Amino acid sequence: MIFSVFRNINRFASRSKLLDAFAVFCAKYLLYLLIAFLLLDAVAVHNWRLFFCPLLSGLFAAFIINNIIYIFYKEHRPAKLESTKILISVPKNPSFPSRHASFIFGMSFYLFFYSMPLAVFFIACSCFVGISRVFSGVHWFHDILAGAFVGFASALIVYGLLNHIIL
Repeated sequence: MIFSVFRNINRFASRSKLLDAFAVFCAKYLLYLLIAFLLLDAVAVHNWRLFFCPLLSGLFAAFIINNIIYIFYKEHRPAKLESTKILISVPKNPSFPSRHASFIFGMSFYLFFYSMPLAVFFIACSCFVGISRVFSGVHWFHDILAGAFVGFASALIVYGLLNHIIL
């Protein structure tokens, strides 16, 4: 099942230069574009918490929660399979959960505490990032789902810490 979902997404890689370019952009660069967009939005509305709190949630998901999971569970990436079509460089850290997905979904889910439309836009972009990383051959689909769950949990934890204990 896990393999078939991956294969059904990755099989379209290397068939269209335009689709490959879009997937590479989403897999590698969309995350940074979203961070820059959030920074500009925070500056425009004079609310630094709009930038730093979601950023903290993403960092907590990617580098605290994921690193705890990596201690107990290490999964190889689909790039190790001979038939995988690889479009981007393969990260060295374990595949499960996706660090990119954890980070971007952690930011996105935190945005629900500020702005529903902004959060929905970020969630949609997060899905593009996740699917593009599967398409590009560096993640299994369940790595992205787990990253989304980690991001959601991180948003709740960071919100609770920032708004009930620290601030």
